[in-house]
Amino acid sequence: MRRSDLRDGAVLARTELRAQVRRIAGNRRQLVGVVVGLLSFGLFFPLTFLSQVLTFAEGLASGAPPLARFGTILVSVLTVGVYFGAATAINQTRVGAIGPLVRTSIPPEGVVIGRFASETLQATAFAVVPGVVLLVVLVVGAGTPLPALLVLAASLPLLVAGLVAGRTIGATVRYLGLLSRLSAWGKAVVLVVLAGTAFVGLQTAIPAVMGDDGAPSVSALLPGQPLQAYASVVAAPLGATPRPLGVAVAAVVLAAVPVGLAAALRIESALLFDDRGDQSGDQRTTSRSVPRVLAATPATRIAWRYLLRTRRNPKLVSHLSMVLFGALAFAGSLVSQPELLMDLGPGAAVVAGSVLAGATFCLNPMGDDREQLPLLLTSTASTRHLLRGRVVGGLVVGGTVALGVGLPLGLVSDPPLRVLGRTLLTPVVLLAAAGTALGVGAVVPKFERSEYMNVERAHPSTLGTLTYFFGTLVVVGIGLALVWLSVDGGGGPLLVGAWIVYLAVLAATGVGGYRYAVGKFDRLTIDDV
Repeated sequence: MRRSDLRDGAVLARTELRAQVRRIAGNRRQLVGVVVGLLSFGLFFPLTFLSQVLTFAEGLASGAPPLARFGTILVSVLTVGVYFGAATAINQTRVGAIGPLVRTSIPPEGVVIGRFASETLQATAFAVVPGVVLLVVLVVGAGTPLPALLVLAASLPLLVAGLVAGRTIGATVRYLGLLSRLSAWGKAVVLVVLAGTAFVGLQTAIPAVMGDDGAPSVSALLPGQPLQAYASVVAAPLGATPRPLGVAVAAVVLAAVPVGLAAALRIESALLFDDRGDQSGDQRTTSRSVPRVLAATPATRIAWRYLLRTRRNPKLVSHLSMVLFGALAFAGSLVSQPELLMDLGPGAAVVAGSVLAGATFCLNPMGDDREQLPLLLTSTASTRHLLRGRVVGGLVVGGTVALGVGLPLGLVSDPPLRVLGRTLLTPVVLLAAAGTALGVGAVVPKFERSEYMNVERAHPSTLGTLTYFFGTLVVVGIGLALVWLSVDGGGGPLLVGAWIVYLAVLAATGVGGYRYAVGKFDRLTIDDV
């Protein structure tokens, strides 16, 4: 690596960071979302660990530092570093379509260094505020800044080593995906298997992490307790007895940074030079006629085309990875509590189906068709048929999950009346969810292409997506609770009134979202994109 590569990388990193700041500052909604996210995560997240952090700080200042707890904290820091490093390698962000120009303007090593620096800073920006808050709490709990400074000194090398190791792992995964020539569906299956294995392993290891039921801590499970030994070296000024193993661990951590960085540079340079590109979404398929069941109206025929496009290229719904991870988390919890499948499975299927009904095709209805917008806006008097087609496509996907999974589970575990009530509620919440998603997509449309989960397209707004996801969870959960009260708790004027209000809210959000989207996109012009 030459000094000029470092200089070129610094220029690229500053340019990309400046462009990101200008892009966020120029969009009021995005600026508000970033500020709210930073403040809420930075303030509320540390407060959930307030008592544990204060107890840990008191232990550090007591003259006998709790090395087991210290080691577990260092495991968490290392895990966070690996996660952010891998995420920056897989979810690389770019501003504008300047990739080819950047690749030829400076050496590949400079490109890799610049992107690593800018993407790492962007990814870890959300960790700065909670990190500072936690350090302040440590100072307050210990009554002196020395323990907080030592925790920071111990955490930073592990965090940097984790970032570099994660970046290397993520770049390796991307390169293997390029070399494998797997189809998009094949890669999706591999992702589900790997993520499912990770979630199951996490659920299995939770007792070890929390120390529940007499299980040892994670740090104690590792051979030789290396991170506890590392903590003993750092906490020596506080009264801990340093262990030789800790010195060796510190040396390994420091050596891992340049070694991992060199490996990441080589792998990502190879990715830049590889001209094969990702062709996993390019499949040679023959045209298919519209099935008779979906050939009745223009909206149903449009829905079939969206479903067919998604079957050919699942990258079009890459934004549903949040739903996938939520489902995998629920599946992982079944390892320790298998009875949850029958207790919560039917309702969870309805919730998941409702989320999918709107999230699959409705959260960015016109942004998905950005390349065809000139044709769409000049060939039809209204966008209502296009929007209805997206709604029908989402209902097919969401209904398959809600009824195809929830109904069989309910028939096995629930009384017939509860199954009937949930079945009657399902199409209502699916329609309301799809209409609401159209409204959200109209409020925060996204036409600019960006890269997420290694997929470059006009992804839905992150703020809009999260708002829709959590709002759907709450609203559908209330509906399921009303069904349960109606069947098991008996009727009454109060319950009838609750149903009237609930259905009115569903109608207002669903119909209102649809009508707003139609009006908004009927007024859309090419200049607005």
